Parts: sequence; C-alpha cells; structure tokens
Amino acid sequence: MDDAPVVTPAAPPRKPIWKRPVSRRAVLATGAAGAAATALAVLWKGNDLSQILDHVRDLTHGYQGALSSERARIAHLLRRAGFGATEAELDRYAAMGTTAATQSLLSYQQTSNAALEAQLPTIDPANANNARLVGAIQGWWLQRMAQTERPLEEKMTLFWHGLLTSGLDKAGPAQLFTQNQLFRTTALGNFDDLLKAVSKDPAMMVYLDTETNRKGKPNENYARELMELFTTGIGHYTEDDVRESARAFTGWTLSGAKQLRYTTQSLFVPRLYDAGQKTFMGKTGNFTGDDIVEMLVPLRATAERLSARLFTFFAYGNPEAEIVHHLADTFQNSRYNVGAVVREIFTMDAFYSDKAYRALVKSPAELVAQTLKLTGADAKGFMAAANAMAPMGQVLFYPPNVAGWPSGSSWINSSTLLTRINFANAATRRVAAPLPAQSVDQLTATLVDGNVTTNTREGLQAFAAAHPGDQAGLLFMGLATPEFQLN
Repeated sequence: MDDAPVVTPAAPPRKPIWKRPVSRRAVLATGAAGAAATALAVLWKGNDLSQILDHVRDLTHGYQGALSSERARIAHLLRRAGFGATEAELDRYAAMGTTAATQSLLSYQQTSNAALEAQLPTIDPANANNARLVGAIQGWWLQRMAQTERPLEEKMTLFWHGLLTSGLDKAGPAQLFTQNQLFRTTALGNFDDLLKAVSKDPAMMVYLDTETNRKGKPNENYARELMELFTTGIGHYTEDDVRESARAFTGWTLSGAKQLRYTTQSLFVPRLYDAGQKTFMGKTGNFTGDDIVEMLVPLRATAERLSARLFTFFAYGNPEAEIVHHLADTFQNSRYNVGAVVREIFTMDAFYSDKAYRALVKSPAELVAQTLKLTGADAKGFMAAANAMAPMGQVLFYPPNVAGWPSGSSWINSSTLLTRINFANAATRRVAAPLPAQSVDQLTATLVDGNVTTNTREGLQAFAAAHPGDQAGLLFMGLATPEFQLN
C-alpha cells in the first residue's frame, strides 16, 4: 500500500501589520531587511534610534507658513489649548474664526459640561478601596480630557499637576483626586490664591511633609520647593529664608482618618504653630504661610519663571527674553492672574509662528486623550488606556519626582515609540466612534493639518490603495505617523 501523501496544514493567515502589535524590528528595520513591505517601516524610515529622533525633530521645522491658513491655526490652537479635535469639532471652531474660538476656549466656564458629567463614573473617595481607586481616578481624568467640552480646563489641570506636583508614591489616591479638583477649579485664577490653597492641600501636605511641620521641629521640604520649583527658582532666596518660611507654615495638620494617606481634610491647630518673629527676605514679622506666599508671588523672578513655564507648555521651549518679559508684565499688571497670561499667549504672533508649529512632542496624556477622542472608549476602556500610559513614560497622579515629568524629545525612545504605536493599534481595533475620514486627504487634514512629508503621504496612499475600505486600518496608520506624535 502506497504511503499516504503528507499534507501540510495551511498556516493560519497572518494578521496584517495594522491589526497586530508592532515589533521593534518592524519599526526600526531598513529597506535592506525587507521592511519596505510593511507600512510602519515606510512611515518610520531609519535603522537606529538616533535617526528616528532626528526625524521627529526635523519635522518640527519643515512647514514654513503652515499656520497661514485659519483652519490650520484653529487646529493648532485646539492641540495646544486642549487635546486635538475631531473633524466635527474642527469644523465648529473653524466656523467661529480664530478670535471667537480663542475666546470660547478661555471662557470655558460659560460652556456646559453637563453631558460629560452625566457619563463620568461616580468617584467616592471616602468609600472606595484604595487600590481600585487609583485606576478609577486615572480613567476618570483621562475620560475628562478626551470628552470635555471645556478642553482648556483639563489642559490647565494637567499643567498644574506637572508643576505643583504630588504623587501616589506618598499621597493617597483620594488625596490626589481632591487635589485634581482643586487644580480644575482654580486653573485660570490668581496664582497667590492657588498657592495658598495648595499649601493646605492634603496631597501636598503628605507629599512634601508639611503635615510633620511643627513648632520647634520645622520640616523644610515644602518651604524649599515652594521657592525652588513653584515660584522664584534657585538664586533668589537663602537657606535662612527656607528655614524661616518653614516656621511660617507650621500649624496645619490633617484629620478625618487614622492613616495620613486616606484623609482629605486639613485644619489649623494653633498650638502647633510657631508664633515667634520670623525674618524672610529682609522682612520681619509673625508670618504665616499665607504671608510667605504673598511675599513670593509678586516678585519679578516668580512672574518670569511662571510666564516662561506657561509659554513653554503652550508654544515652544526656551522663549525669547522679550516674550518672557512681556508675559511677566501681564502677570504682574493683572495682579497675578494666570488666565490673563494664557490669554496673552494665545493671541501672540509667536504662538502662531513657524517656530511654534509642531515644536512640541505630545506627552502620553495628550497622545492618548486625542487618540481616544477619535476612537471612543467606555469607562473600562479609559481605565485600561490610563494603565497603558505607564510604558509610555507617564502615569497620571504619579510624577517621577517633585520636579514633574520631563518633556520634549525625552518622551520618544525606541520603547515608548513602540508602545505609542501599539496603543493606536489597539484603540483603532476597538473603535467606538464614527471614523474621521474616507480618504488619505481627509484623514491628514483632520489629524495633522494635511501637512505631511512625501514619505508619509506615499505610505498612507499605498496602504489605502492596497486595502480599500479599511478605514480603521487607515486611521491607525494616521495615528502611527511621525507627524501625529507632534503637537
């Protein structure tokens, strides 16, 4: 009897690159390795990390006059003042014009957020398991970023979280949730009011040890960071100023729970306060913490440092001295109103200059929020997305240290880039929102103002031609472009 022929079972069809996680090799491979056949290798040419980073940096200066179009200006504004826009949102703001759109974004308290508030999961810090609460508040905030009708409110909350930092390594999730609400309600208010409030905020008190600051045993941590990071910066105070201001912040403590990480209430206890005379920056008196804040906020060094931080966050790094001086004047003339400075930034020529266009790399929070704005998610999806941010280098409510997160090109390396692309892949496979485009031109117009390199456009067109009708795949490709990594 003849041997039966050996039948080799057919291998299961392999998912195309846009439907499966992307390996580092696929992204970094050269044409010699055959990676030209994969869409991502077309979008990200280069055989080592330095070439990828150079490519991202080069793209920030490659589009002279890109912001001459009002629609491009509106899209730029929405990326900086919020978390990007869907095509419908872009249409709506573009119909207003740049001036009216800017006013609408700044006057966000006049815009109802009722629809979002109705969709958000209920957070009850007092009755929640601490471990579960971490994921819940991270997802809750990410959902706010993606779905808010008041994007600047959330963008400023993110700014303050990165400047007046507290983190889960010391403070508890209920405390961070309470602090997050404080930042939201005071986002564009007076800086002195915000600093006075955050000095008594339980998360900050635990994070920088104000809670242990007692008469006779002053803890200098908060007093030092208040000057070094939050106001004047190094070089504008002495060690004696640190010691004396620490005495001024005595008297405040926490109550309402047996463990400090669980309490969300602070109170003043007179017997813990050092009522003696204190000398701070050449002035002597029975100063309280509020008095210290009132002496630090008006200083020119504070005005210039905060103005530079705000401009860098919204426009580009290393702002020119004349810009910083102008914004510092605005800050001081408005009696320390942050909203006045932000308004001035959004109306400056520099904000819409070639130098500002794509000058920033999206932080993980910005990238994930904009992606979910385009693809949609439910409450569990937002929690999962917040968790996925960790390997991108940013965990909400858990900055690496009191100086906050780094920025710029530090967000992009071989590992974080792959995580970003894999996240886009996962988000588009679970897309729950109307897809933003029917064609490459529509897609790039919505995502990146239609301004892409020849290499990117050819890669997207090749994909569209090879896979007609696969709009989810095309959206993934758009989210995976180098251009989309930039803000």
